[in-house]
Amino acid sequence: MRFPFHNGPLWAEALSDLGASLGFSTLALEVARTGEAFWVGFFAALGYLTLGPLLLLSPWVERRDLARALLELRLARGLLFLPLPFLPREAALLVLYAYPLMVLTDLAVVAWEGLLVRRGRDRLAERSGKLYAAWEVGGLVGVGLGPALFALHPALPYFLAAGILLLAWALLRPALTGEKGEREEAARPEALGRSLRRLLAHAPLRPYLLLSLLFTLAHALTTALLGLLALRAGTPKALFGLVFVLQSLGYTLGSYFAGRVPPALAFRLGPLGAALGGMGFLLPFPLLLAAPPLLGLGVALLSTHLRAVRGWLLPKEGLAPSLAAIRALLYGAGALGGLGAGVLGKGNPALPLLVGALGFLVLLPFALGPLHPRRLEALRQEEAE
Repeated sequence: MRFPFHNGPLWAEALSDLGASLGFSTLALEVARTGEAFWVGFFAALGYLTLGPLLLLSPWVERRDLARALLELRLARGLLFLPLPFLPREAALLVLYAYPLMVLTDLAVVAWEGLLVRRGRDRLAERSGKLYAAWEVGGLVGVGLGPALFALHPALPYFLAAGILLLAWALLRPALTGEKGEREEAARPEALGRSLRRLLAHAPLRPYLLLSLLFTLAHALTTALLGLLALRAGTPKALFGLVFVLQSLGYTLGSYFAGRVPPALAFRLGPLGAALGGMGFLLPFPLLLAAPPLLGLGVALLSTHLRAVRGWLLPKEGLAPSLAAIRALLYGAGALGGLGAGVLGKGNPALPLLVGALGFLVLLPFALGPLHPRRLEALRQEEAE
């Protein structure tokens, strides 16, 4: 059965990320208000610590059937936001409670990507790009609203987040179950170790995994200290948030329209746009404002098309564990880039940005090899057969 990827699921997912961002941004504010530096830092790094559960629970996602697992994960996340207003306002408790919420979020991403791969590898760039754009829009609105609603009443953003998440689940459910109750035949589950070995042993996929890791590392190095660089460039504090709103706008537009950009163009313009956008943060304010959307556009084009290429080449068995393993590898590269930026940027915050921009440019020569349009088209047709 073809997955009905029309505007319904996109609106549901935009709402879903709006609700989640409302809750997570309020949690971040509450943890920060405690003044406990350790837990503030731990909360910021918590997303990277979902790697273990991702790898361990991804076979369950496959076993449950991707669509059913996605609905159950979305429902569980919505219900888990309801008790938050009644918990003691202690930093450690709030941070630890946020952890299963993040695990549920990441497992749902694995289920979503698996559905897109299984039900239409030929349109992966278009569909995954629109999905990520919907998440970006919902997240952008939620991050701004959460703290504002908290100021009105501390319980309001959590109850609203739960309500929005449950509404999004109700809107998504018909698209995943099918109007006539049709269900795709579930793939035969297999052991996690076997899925991981198959992924790493799949020779056609290896160069694209390495390119994805290089891209993620370059992105983390480039973006880790952007806030510091923006302030050093003379950005007024009142307009500081505008810099990241513009960057998010670039991510959204780049993701949404990525399917209309041929891979040959994306893998040439993407690295250039990302590198130039990153280096634009070295310009003085207000010239700096041209850099964030350009950086976002370049990064979105690259990430969307890299996801599509990986999707063409993924083994058909053990799909969810394979996607979870890829996500774990990319998280590791992102964490390494963030830590590396902190070390390199001690003396000069511009240094990690320049190293990251160089990393983006290193992707350009691969447009003559693994990312050459004829090579990509041959791979796509080979895997579609």
